[in-house]
Amino acid sequence: MFNKDFYPTPREVIERMVLGHDLKGKHILEPSAGKGNILDFLNEQGANTMCCEKEPELAKISASKARFLKDDFLNVQPEEVSHLDYIIMNPPFSADEKHIIHAWDIAPKGCTIISLCNWDTIGNSYSSYRRSLKHRIKESGQKENLGDVFSQSERKTGVEIGLITLYKVGSKHSFGDYFDMEEDEFQDGEGLMSYNAVRDVVERYVGSIKLYDDVLENAVKMNQLSGVLGVNSIAFACTQKDKPLIKEEFIKGLQKSSWKWVFHKMNMGKFMTKNLKEELNNFVETQQNVPFTMKNIYKMIDLVFQTHGQRMDRAIIEIFDKLTHHYHENRYNLEGWKTNSHYLVNKKFILNSTTEVGWNGEMKIRYNWGAEQLDDMIKAICYLTGEKYDQSLYVWSHKKPLEWGKWFDYMFFEIKGFKKGTVHCKFKDDKVWELFNRRVAEIKGYPLPEMV
Repeated sequence: MFNKDFYPTPREVIERMVLGHDLKGKHILEPSAGKGNILDFLNEQGANTMCCEKEPELAKISASKARFLKDDFLNVQPEEVSHLDYIIMNPPFSADEKHIIHAWDIAPKGCTIISLCNWDTIGNSYSSYRRSLKHRIKESGQKENLGDVFSQSERKTGVEIGLITLYKVGSKHSFGDYFDMEEDEFQDGEGLMSYNAVRDVVERYVGSIKLYDDVLENAVKMNQLSGVLGVNSIAFACTQKDKPLIKEEFIKGLQKSSWKWVFHKMNMGKFMTKNLKEELNNFVETQQNVPFTMKNIYKMIDLVFQTHGQRMDRAIIEIFDKLTHHYHENRYNLEGWKTNSHYLVNKKFILNSTTEVGWNGEMKIRYNWGAEQLDDMIKAICYLTGEKYDQSLYVWSHKKPLEWGKWFDYMFFEIKGFKKGTVHCKFKDDKVWELFNRRVAEIKGYPLPEMV
């Protein structure tokens, strides 16, 4: 039925997957929802569910059971799911390692990932994705062989099934209790952004919601008028990309788009780090009761300005840890330090799983953690050096095709991409290299390095 990877999850397997987890009220994503067996169970537990599904017929079924995020889970970005508590999944067994690694990459701190997989995926580490998964289980989770639990299921297979549980340590960052809860505040005033521009975006936001309500109200009026004539049960539906869009989800999407518009209007690209995008998504998803008003727009912009330095320091450390924790070729051990537990980012470092081959064999950049954190690294260095951030200088914002194995300038770096997915990067200026590492040392409390 449908495709070779369609294996609906038996209820007894789902119960075993989530044993010991309290799912009530939790925000949960099912990335390969199929016809929704896992979604049905999660909804019964009182969870707030989201889903992805590539197969069009199955997507229609799963979209009727949960909020539909997008077709292809591998295209989901971290800022879209930064509010999640769990990712619970039965991924396609033909690419289960890629799906689980992607789930880890996009999951926010504090999130738990529970996934089925082909047991051979764990035992036979012949690919870089499988080796990454094996390492991730060792560092952050556990595995269990469930046996051939699909042998008597709706669609049978005798393959041994593994259960992987990964825990992403930490807690979500949020803007906190900072905003004004009053709805009506159209009044003259001044702020960091043009008053007329702020008023315009708020009026468009409020007007869009009013039109949504008007459509529903007209359906009620039509039923009242035509009901006496024997024509009733008329309903108007709001859809997006052929998927139902209830009012709550319409408002969330509208708020996210409106905030993006505000930051674009303010030319605040240098502030839009991976962390800030995730914080904004988490804010809209979990604090929807905060009104989208002129006063709160000014408060948000002011808050972002005030916390920019803290956010840059956090981005610097996250980039440093990501580059150096698992990839020893990215480390630079400075002679003379009393302990080898301290190290720097090497002058030349490698980003994994950042490129892919385009339809015509050209080099394409996968905007995953590698490309995004390199962008964040540039924003952080701009902050440290006082240099102006200019996204138009980025090589992957250029329209001309990128060439494999050729060095390109990328602001503070030279970069070169390879078909196996890696990107080699090197600092162009030793002083910038030293400045970045000295800031890492200051934040982490390392001895301040003297570069040699």
